[in-house]
Amino acid sequence: MPILISNVPWLEGDHDAKARVAKCLSVEVDQVLTVRLVKKSLDARHKNPNWRAVYRVELRNEEDVLASGVASARRWTVRDEGRYGFADGAPVRVKNWPAECRPIVVGAGPAGLFATLFLAEAGAPVTLIERGGPVEDRVRDVNGFWRGRSEFSEENNLVFGEGGAGTFSDGKIYTRRRDGELGFVFQRLVDFGADPEVMRESWAHLGTDKIRAILPPLRERLRELGVDIRFHTRVTDLHVEHGVCRGVELSDGSRITSDAVFMAVGHSARDSLRMMVDAGLEANACKIAVGARVEHPQQMVDVAQYGAGQSPDLPPASYRLTYSPEGKRRAHTFCMCPGGMVVPASNHAERVVVNGMSFAARGSYWANSAVIVEVSPTDFVADLPDVDPSDPCIGFEWQDRIERAAYVMGGCEDSAPAQRVSDFLVNRSGGALPKTSYPLGVVSSDLRELFPESLHGPMSDALRSFNQDIPGFTGEEGVLIAPETRTTSPVQFTRDELQQSTTVAGVFPIGEGAGYAGGIVSSALDGLRAARGYLLAKGLTEP
Repeated sequence: MPILISNVPWLEGDHDAKARVAKCLSVEVDQVLTVRLVKKSLDARHKNPNWRAVYRVELRNEEDVLASGVASARRWTVRDEGRYGFADGAPVRVKNWPAECRPIVVGAGPAGLFATLFLAEAGAPVTLIERGGPVEDRVRDVNGFWRGRSEFSEENNLVFGEGGAGTFSDGKIYTRRRDGELGFVFQRLVDFGADPEVMRESWAHLGTDKIRAILPPLRERLRELGVDIRFHTRVTDLHVEHGVCRGVELSDGSRITSDAVFMAVGHSARDSLRMMVDAGLEANACKIAVGARVEHPQQMVDVAQYGAGQSPDLPPASYRLTYSPEGKRRAHTFCMCPGGMVVPASNHAERVVVNGMSFAARGSYWANSAVIVEVSPTDFVADLPDVDPSDPCIGFEWQDRIERAAYVMGGCEDSAPAQRVSDFLVNRSGGALPKTSYPLGVVSSDLRELFPESLHGPMSDALRSFNQDIPGFTGEEGVLIAPETRTTSPVQFTRDELQQSTTVAGVFPIGEGAGYAGGIVSSALDGLRAARGYLLAKGLTEP
């Protein structure tokens, strides 16, 4: 049985892996039959960054090595189809697919795309509906808006369109595992053009440019499987009869009949999520996290994490920070983008929302991350006395008021309000701002006027806490660009064990918009599992 050896030094090229593994195990090199790299990660603790690896190893005298105890502190055994295999996520193929089973998937983000892929490979005649355009159209429209050549599009932007919000993001797909359904997701990303290194890197990173390159081959594969893909098409209603969904209605007035509808509309499709509630799907308001993007020179982060004078071959440094005081609001950094940029991320006109993204090379001068504070449904009710407190979509109104205020604060020209971290901490407004990466410009503002007072103290305390881990975090070079309001959906739909709505049969609310995911991988997994749930509900596969 193969052995997995962890904490082995890794060098570029990996030419001497057998020798390094043999040294770790105190055996001769000829005792090591095969060595395969399964994961590598950068250990930057103690300002002494070095690469460490996990290898799958076959030995000539495995029993003797294990009995010696030399490897006991840094190895474990698995089968080939175990933690780093893909058997559990293998495609399902249904013989003689029933003619009456014609699922519809609404939304071409990670949840919708992977649900569609799984169903299509099983033999289903899937219709995939996306209100935005294919990725080529999205890139053209987004770049045109940023450069002042075209108007903002509410249907084709950084949020809507093929690939979903993840298309314009850092593309981090961090997870410790590569088995089962996760293995299926990662392998398919590689099949469609991702760097095979994502199978081995513990902090796998695609980059927005690489994501854009993956989507067209995935689209073509879906079409080969017979998927009817309809871009620039918006679902306006669910056709429900006696608690059962019979299909969808489109903005052109037409109707598509279906026995199952997968709603993968994303966390910003407020009209679609409201429509789902109005159609009878049970949902509840849920907590979110809100704040701003903080931007620093990447070099400052590199020095803080690696120490001064490190090799230029090291990747741009990153961080993940949390602030969890007992009995108080928690805060944390989110979606850190080394060598990235802060970007506008609203799908509504006259609103300002920011997010972060980076290209595969992560070559920008700046690093950015969200600094966000937890907000609960009780905050929505307290801050919105004029809104029905029982409305499950109350969080949308809470977000929207901040986003509209940010638009006004930015001069009503899509610029983002911004403030030096040092000025925010001492409640000083009006200071000059350094250059930032935000493509539509920033306006010096008092961010305490933008956010509810209940967030001021926790955000300030968190920033000071983060400065202890990243010296310079609260220094003059740090800039807060606001607001980051859409890290997660403020509404969650109730589902049964098959991920189907508990109140409207035949509807599967999935992904970030449904309140069950928070990124590319978790959304893709949610789509896969809902597709499996559908097959189980129809009796088309075993559990």
